[in-house]
Amino acid sequence: MEFLGELLIPLAEGAALLAKLDIWVLAVVGVAYGIFAGAMPGIGTTLAYGLVLPFTFPMDPVQAVAFLLSISVGTGFGNSIPAILLSVPGTPAAVLTAMDGFKLHKRGESGLALGISFIAAIVGQLISIPFFVLLVVPLSGLAYVFLAPELFGLYLFGMVAIVSLTGKNLLKGLAGAAFGLAIAFVGIDAMNGTPRFAPIPEFRNGFETAPAVIGLLAVSELFRQSRQSFQWNAVIEEFSAKFPAWSQIRRTIGPIVGGTVLGTLVGAIPGAGATPAAMISYQQAQAWSKHPEEFGNGSIEGIAANEAAQNASNSGELIPTLGIAIPGSGSMVLLLASLQVHGLVPGPLLIRQTPELLYAAVAGMLAASLILIVTGWWISRQLLKIITIDRSLVVILALATTVIGVFSLQFRLFDVLTALGLGVVGYFMLRYGYSTAAAALAVVLARGFERSLRQGLNLFDNSIIEFLSRPLTAIIVGAAVVFLVVGIRRTMRFQREEARVRQQAIVEAGRLPAE
Repeated sequence: MEFLGELLIPLAEGAALLAKLDIWVLAVVGVAYGIFAGAMPGIGTTLAYGLVLPFTFPMDPVQAVAFLLSISVGTGFGNSIPAILLSVPGTPAAVLTAMDGFKLHKRGESGLALGISFIAAIVGQLISIPFFVLLVVPLSGLAYVFLAPELFGLYLFGMVAIVSLTGKNLLKGLAGAAFGLAIAFVGIDAMNGTPRFAPIPEFRNGFETAPAVIGLLAVSELFRQSRQSFQWNAVIEEFSAKFPAWSQIRRTIGPIVGGTVLGTLVGAIPGAGATPAAMISYQQAQAWSKHPEEFGNGSIEGIAANEAAQNASNSGELIPTLGIAIPGSGSMVLLLASLQVHGLVPGPLLIRQTPELLYAAVAGMLAASLILIVTGWWISRQLLKIITIDRSLVVILALATTVIGVFSLQFRLFDVLTALGLGVVGYFMLRYGYSTAAAALAVVLARGFERSLRQGLNLFDNSIIEFLSRPLTAIIVGAAVVFLVVGIRRTMRFQREEARVRQQAIVEAGRLPAE
């Protein structure tokens, strides 16, 4: 009974707050603003919070929490739409959605990609709410368990996903990943503060992750599209805006549930957040899929796992943030700042002394999810009309929006030049068969991977045995190694099968005599 009380009371109290009109008004505004911020490349939840944080100061704490979390829900959904329609991920967490979703869009299955993304986002948000309520107290203790070695294991697990993104040529894919690692290692050394690989002063601070990822994935794709002569409106009749059929949705149930659970758990680990959650969920979904060859080539299971995980991570990040006042992400830092302005002292007693904040979190996420249920598919269908616009205009507007989004991150021209420069490099990578997705993933994970590795080794006097012998670390690293071996074998098998099919086609065409 005590177990049910811990779960049902916050849910009931949060639902009761939905009887207040002001909560609904703030949720509508927050969702609309969040979708817009998510669709703007480089904005993301943290910057979206930062721009509106001053407006939360006159609100009471319940209103502020509900409003900010409704923005998170909108952002999590919004970043998938340009990722699918334009291959422009709004945030790094949408990288894999852009890869699979845009390929479905180019095949004329835009409605399928958008529909699966919509379903996964909604289910991920809704299921993660009771998970958050149930685990906020016990899982808040993970902040004390997950030290640098355990974080290293998680980042290693995410790096394993690179094998899934190497494309048809494993060596070229790994070369792309190595290029991404080289980009991430330019700048200030995280441990001793000295610059490295900085031949010119502008390189001393390194390349920011968001501009680099946007350049490799979004700008490169826009450059590639600008070189193509066809118009979307010339083949508009080939595009389907139909909602996915039940047979297609049924295939994604497992990835959605798995992504939701992993997204909540990984999101609860301070310093992890949506991107590692999405990468790990994608890798897990591929490992269990009956159609692993579709991943990276237009997989609805990949989209489902990725979107469910990154949306569920919103709830996961709240667990250490409200439980013990250790922010799960940059956006949660701003949430705590808003609470401090209202005179609330972050700490383990925050929820016990002010349980209404827990109720407000439930109300904000629940109201925003319900609003998305009603409006999300309609918004996706309306934005699908972008393909009816002259394609050159779409490319120009998308490139302009991308530049504005990148510049608004820190108002630095260097970030814009980074995105454009890496966009040119990415264009040639695409042209010659190198994986830009593998490079982008390496950029996203490299710094956290290096920092957790070096900090962990320092904790144990550079003893790799003591570092890896921590029970939880050993389990995570062992699982990552297994997935790595399986992934390499699967990729090589796909390559052999494709080579066999090509050889057979040549023989059947009479170009070579059959043996």
